[in-house]
Amino acid sequence: MSRDERQRGFDSASYLSDDLYRLNQIAINGTNQEYHHDPSSSRHSHIGLLYANQAEQFAGVIPLIRDGLNRGERCYYVYDDNTKADVVAAMREAGIDVKMATETGALSFHTPEELFLQEGVFDLETTIANTKETIREAIEDEGYDGIRMSGEMSWVLDREHSLDRMIKYEQTLNSLYENQPVIGICQYNVKRFDPEIINQLIRSHPNFVFGEEAARHFYYIPHEGVGSTVAPETINDDRSIYSFFERIQAYETLEQRERGLHALNEATQELMFLDGEEIAKRAPDIIRDMLGVSFASFYSYDEDSGDLKCRRSSIAAADGFNSGFSEQYLDRAWKVFVTETPDILDDLPPSTNSDGTETSPRSGVIVPLGRHGVFCTCSTHPNAFDNPTVNLAETVGANIEAALDRADRERTLQKKNEQLDRLNRINRVIREIDEALVEADTRAEIEQIVCERLTTFDPYQCIWIGDQDLTTETITPHAHAGDQNGFLESITLSTDTTSAKQGPVTTARQTRKVQVVQDVLTDPEFKPWRETALSHGFRACISIPLVYQKSVYGVLTLYTGSPNSFNELEKTVLTELGETIAHAIDAAETKQTLRTDSVTEVTLRIQESDNILTQLAHESQCETEFNFDGLVPQSDGSAHLFFTTHGVAPKDVLAGAKQVAGIAELQAIRDDEEQCVFEAIVTRPTLASHILENQGLIRSLTVTDTTINAVIDLPATTTVREFVETMQERYQSTELMTRRVHDRPIKSRHDLRNALTERFTERQREILETAYRSGFFESPRVRTGKELSETLDITQSTFSHHLREAQRRLCELVFENS
Repeated sequence: MSRDERQRGFDSASYLSDDLYRLNQIAINGTNQEYHHDPSSSRHSHIGLLYANQAEQFAGVIPLIRDGLNRGERCYYVYDDNTKADVVAAMREAGIDVKMATETGALSFHTPEELFLQEGVFDLETTIANTKETIREAIEDEGYDGIRMSGEMSWVLDREHSLDRMIKYEQTLNSLYENQPVIGICQYNVKRFDPEIINQLIRSHPNFVFGEEAARHFYYIPHEGVGSTVAPETINDDRSIYSFFERIQAYETLEQRERGLHALNEATQELMFLDGEEIAKRAPDIIRDMLGVSFASFYSYDEDSGDLKCRRSSIAAADGFNSGFSEQYLDRAWKVFVTETPDILDDLPPSTNSDGTETSPRSGVIVPLGRHGVFCTCSTHPNAFDNPTVNLAETVGANIEAALDRADRERTLQKKNEQLDRLNRINRVIREIDEALVEADTRAEIEQIVCERLTTFDPYQCIWIGDQDLTTETITPHAHAGDQNGFLESITLSTDTTSAKQGPVTTARQTRKVQVVQDVLTDPEFKPWRETALSHGFRACISIPLVYQKSVYGVLTLYTGSPNSFNELEKTVLTELGETIAHAIDAAETKQTLRTDSVTEVTLRIQESDNILTQLAHESQCETEFNFDGLVPQSDGSAHLFFTTHGVAPKDVLAGAKQVAGIAELQAIRDDEEQCVFEAIVTRPTLASHILENQGLIRSLTVTDTTINAVIDLPATTTVREFVETMQERYQSTELMTRRVHDRPIKSRHDLRNALTERFTERQREILETAYRSGFFESPRVRTGKELSETLDITQSTFSHHLREAQRRLCELVFENS
C-alpha cells in the first residue's frame, strides 16, 4: 500500500474521537459527536472493526492507539494479517513515536500465541483469565488510568477453533469490559471471514467501525442467543454489510436526535433559571456538550468599549487544546456579530507540540447571539462542521440568545421595580417635607427641615443647603444634616469664575441647572474634593439650584455612598423639590417683609459695558474697583455723580473721562495716598439713577471695567421680581445673585425722604445734598462754599441762603415732634 493510500486512510479516520473514536456523521440532525468512554454506561467500549483492505484497517485502528498513547494509557497490539514492521511503519507515519512508547512500556506488540493461545490452542477460560490479569497489572501494578487492546483476529481462520467459543469469548469481553477503563478493538477482515461469522460477530459487539463509518450496534445481543437465527437480517456479502451499516446509522441518527432534543430541552430549561452572568458562565459548557466539540467560548458585546470581549471559554481537559482560537479569529467573530450570519471555518492549518500532538483547532463555527455577542466553537478535526452540525449550533445559539433576552428583560424589570420603590420612598419623604414647609415661618427653618427630612431616605448620607457669600466669593452652608463628619468644613467652593475650585455646587448656582456627579472617583469636575469625599465615604452627589421665578435661593446638595445613584426620574423629582423649597422660601420672606419693618436686600450682578462708570474704569485702565458714593440729580436733567477709587492715579481717571461720552466734567475733590473721591457731572442716565427711580436704596455699588455688583434695599411695596424685570429691560445681563430679608427701618427712611421732599424746594435739596456729598460739612472742609457755588453756577450768597434754609427745615423736621 502506498504512502498516499495510507494517508487517505488516516484522513478518513479523522472523525474518530480523541477519547475513543469519532462517531462519523452520527448526532442530532446528523452532527458529529465525540465519543467518550463512560465506565458507568452499559454501552461500554468493545468495538468490532470491519475492514476490506489495509488502508481501512489502519485508518480505523491507528488513530485509536495514537489517542490512547497521547492520553497516557497502556496500549497492546496483536498483529496477524500484517507484520509487526507494517504496523510500526503505519504508526510512525501517523505521528506515533514507537521507539519511545515501547521503551517506556506504554506500547507493546504481541503475536496471537502470546495473548490468545496456549500451546496453539484457544482456551476460553484461560484466555479470559489472562486478559483479566493483564488489565489488573496495567491498572494496579503499573498505575495506568486506561487500557487499549487491539487484535487482528484472522488467526481464528488459521486453526480449528469453534465459532461458538469465539462468539462466547466476544460476549464475555462485553461483561469483562463493563465498568472497566478498557477499550477493546477486535479487527476482522471481511474478505476472509464467512458472512455468517460476520453476522454473528456484529450481533456480539456493542460498537462497530466499518470503512469510514462508525456506529453503535442496535442489534447487539448481550446474553443468550449466540448462533441463533433470529437476527433481523442476515449478512451474506459486502453489499449486505454496507446496507446493514446504513440501517445502523439511520437508527443511531434517530436515537441521537431524540437524545439531543432531550438534552437541548434540559439545557434550555436550565438557562431559563439563570441570570445574565450565570448564562455567560454556563453557555460554553452547554455548547461544547451539545455539539460534542473540544472548545467553546462566549463573547459578549461591551457597550462601553464597543468591543467583543471573551466572558468565558470551555476546553476539554484531556485535549491539551490551545485556546487561542477565538483571539485568532476575532475579526471574523466581529463580522458575524454585525451581519448576524454564522461563519464556518473549515480545514484550518494545524500546529503541533514538540511531541507531535496537535493543539490547535482544525475547524470551527462562529454563531451570532443577536445583540448579546457571539459564541465560537471548534474541533481538533478538519471539516467537522457540516450543515446539520451548523444547524444544531444555530439552534443552540437561538436558545442561548432567548435566555439572554429573558434575563435582560427580568433585569430591566427588576431595575424598574427598584427604581419605582426608591421613587415611592422619595415621594413619601417629599410629601412629609411639603407638609412641614407649610408650618415653617422662616428661611432658616425651611432649610433645616429639608435637610433633616431628606436624611431619613437611606441612600442620602449628607445633605446641605448653601448660597454664595459675595464677601468671600464662596458657597457657604446655611443648613446641613446627615453623617458629614466635618466634610463641609474641609472643602471650599469658590464662586470666582477664574478659580478651579468651583465644582457642581457653584455650577448649579450659576447656571440654575441641576448638576450630577455619578462617580466622584472618575468625574474630572470633582477632582479638587475627590480625596476628601472618598475619605468620608461619598461616591456620588447631586446639586439642585433653588430657583423660584427669577430668584435663586441657594443650592441643595445630596451625597450618597454608591456610584451611579441618580437616574433621570430621581433627578426630575429632586428638581421639582428644589422649586418647591425655593417657593416656600420666597413666600416666607414675603410674609416676613409684610408684617415687619423689614427690607428685602437683593444683590445684582450686571455685565454691561455702556454704563458710565464701567466705561470710565475701562478707559482709565484701572484694575481695581470704583465704589459709588452718591448721585445728586440736577434741575436741568444732569446729575452730580460721586465715586471713590483705590490704588489708581487721579490723572489716569481724569484722562480716561475725556474718552467717555456723558461725562461733562470730572474733578477730584479729595486725594490721599490710598483713595481718591471724584465728582462727575453726567449728562445721561446712569445705573444708580435707574435704581433710585424704581424705589431702590443703594447700599453698595462696585464697578470694574466688565462687571457691576450692586447691593440694594427694596421696600415691602416693591416686589423683587418686578424690580429685577425692570432692571433687565434696561440692562439685559442683570442677574439676581442673592435675596435676603433684613429688619431695617426702611419705611421710616422713605417717610423721612418724603417729608423732606414736601418741605424742600428742588434747589434747596440739590444744594444741601451736593454740599454733603462734596465734604462741605466735614472738618476740615473738603470743598468751600465758594467752590461749590462755582460748581453749581450760582453766586456764593445764593448758595449760602439756600443752604441755611435747607438746614433750618431739616432741623424743624427733626425737632418739631421730638
